[in-house]
Amino acid sequence: MVIGGSAGSIQSLETIVSSLPADFPASIFVVVHIPADYPSMLPSVLSRVGPLQASGATDLEPIHHGHIYVARSDHHLLIDDGRVRVQRGPRENRHRPAIDPLFRTAAREYGPRVIGIVLSGLQDDGSAGLYAVKQRGGIAIVQDPRDTLWDEMPRHALGYASPQYVLRTDEIPAHLVELVQAGEPAMVKKNPRQKKANGKNHKNKHSSQGLEEPGVNLEAATASEGEGTPSVFACPECHGVLWEFKDDEMVHFRCRVGHSYGTESLTTELSATSEAALWAAVRALEEKAAMQRRVAAGSRQEPLSKRLLDQSDSDDSNARLIRDMIFRRDAELEPELSASEDPEEKIA
Repeated sequence: MVIGGSAGSIQSLETIVSSLPADFPASIFVVVHIPADYPSMLPSVLSRVGPLQASGATDLEPIHHGHIYVARSDHHLLIDDGRVRVQRGPRENRHRPAIDPLFRTAAREYGPRVIGIVLSGLQDDGSAGLYAVKQRGGIAIVQDPRDTLWDEMPRHALGYASPQYVLRTDEIPAHLVELVQAGEPAMVKKNPRQKKANGKNHKNKHSSQGLEEPGVNLEAATASEGEGTPSVFACPECHGVLWEFKDDEMVHFRCRVGHSYGTESLTTELSATSEAALWAAVRALEEKAAMQRRVAAGSRQEPLSKRLLDQSDSDDSNARLIRDMIFRRDAELEPELSASEDPEEKIA
């Protein structure tokens, strides 16, 4: 069982884990987005709320039933040949640990024996991974977006993966017990709330892009690994070419070294990159203007001094213009962000 979440998912995780039986006959793997320099306290939290023992995952440790393996900060949690893998691979969807690598490797190794769950969170990490779980015959579960504090991640997973179940948090544990007891193949049925929560059902066709061969998720990605085509975008992290892959209606991007992005994650990362470039331009212009004023002050040639002062005024003006652009964009985004941050509205 693989579970992925981000903002607002801890409470849901506690509810799920606390309701599972002590003899739960499955292994549980958990990825929650955490800052790289912030040690995760999640193993102790999950061990305290329920009967199952949780621990930070250790590279190459064997997998056991009835245990919860939690991703460590700044490391991907993967599954390979019946063992846990903990690696500092390329970031995916702006995160390390990321949800997609765990889901993909679980689907690759165990196929129909996998249950994938996407909980509350922002952006689109987990969507491609949940798609891979379902395409390999596993069970895909998404927390009902109306039951989350942050519904972006569940809504993206609904649109991309068309999960078999869309459940409130308090409904998930009982379904997990039922599915595990049903064995392989597990019982599959549609949840009546799926149409209401998603608005429409997508019919996915089989595609190889979410179902890489062994080793692909643990090593560098290359263009020859799938049917991707070079895009017009550069990787925000390494500046290499991003290759575009499409699974039915889901588009994602991956560079040669393995940095991977969904459309939402790439948009956010490109926005941050463009802002950094604008601030760099402001700095360069202001430094240039300051140097020109300094040279003009020490010059005894009036024409040269006047030309340098005029140029410094122009550079200062351009720097202020770029600052105004940045602040104006922030002001335009603020009402939208404020509206999306109302937890009561999301719960309702």
